[in-house]
Amino acid sequence: MKKRIIVTGGAGFIGSNLCDYLLNKGNEIICIDNFDDYYPCEQKQNNLKQALKNPNFTFIKEDIKKTNKLAELLTGKFNAIIHLAAKAGVRYSIKNPIGYEEINVQGTKSILELAVRKNIQQFVFASSSSIYGNAPTPFDENFKELKPISPYAQTKLLSEKIGKEYSEKYNLNFISLRFFSVYGPGLRPDLVMNKIANGLFKNENLKVFGNGNTARDYTYVDDIIFGIEKALDYKNTNFEVFNLGSGNPIKLYEIINIFEKETGKKLKIENIAPINGESEITWANNKKASELLNFQATINIEQGIKKYLTWYKSHCL
Repeated sequence: MKKRIIVTGGAGFIGSNLCDYLLNKGNEIICIDNFDDYYPCEQKQNNLKQALKNPNFTFIKEDIKKTNKLAELLTGKFNAIIHLAAKAGVRYSIKNPIGYEEINVQGTKSILELAVRKNIQQFVFASSSSIYGNAPTPFDENFKELKPISPYAQTKLLSEKIGKEYSEKYNLNFISLRFFSVYGPGLRPDLVMNKIANGLFKNENLKVFGNGNTARDYTYVDDIIFGIEKALDYKNTNFEVFNLGSGNPIKLYEIINIFEKETGKKLKIENIAPINGESEITWANNKKASELLNFQATINIEQGIKKYLTWYKSHCL
């Protein structure tokens, strides 16, 4: 059945891939993005090129905190909001924490207010594996002693708590999806796979924090989109949290080895001191998402990197 869906942050790399997918399924998408300057706006504009050709796509350039303005612009009935908009970057938030609470926490509250005003019952929120900090692995949604170790992660946990409050007060279905190290076409330039590719093809040194033994549960964007789609139809409880990851943490030096094998090139590495505030490992326990959302990550790291490199070579060289 065709749905009318609001996607905030839809010009970002996850959002644009999601919009293209949902449009191809015959849905109507209203994308809200303010083209935040965290990375070049040109890339975000390029991300939307395909969607803008579709008559079922509407783009609104606006600040998510402007609830009144958005309420005026958004007319008719909507089936769901997918809230991806946020001030991004775990590492950047450690060095430059100003603005994270305003955009991520207050922005989420503003979009929740919009959902209440427009009587939109289904609210899917993009949370983060960084919420877990250095919790026991694999990370489990039932773990209660969460101690985020970066400003970015703290704002995601606060947003989840606000979402729970709204779900109870206004009978919303607030579904929080904790994404694990998403990568794929359109990847943000500050993320490590993009930097590895730049190092290999543009002869740039890769700065590695520590010894390269930090491990991440890298998840290909198509698998994340599959999880989001499943969450759109989840209405069993008003508030729920799900991990969306591959369930297979991989160390940075292993990622580098895969890139070098795929390209036949050698990376120049510059080791520098590690940064406090980043987890040593992220690792998703996907049991809950598997049982309740029928979620399953299907693209392994070798396949995903090969797909990413195909995009990179055609768009970045």
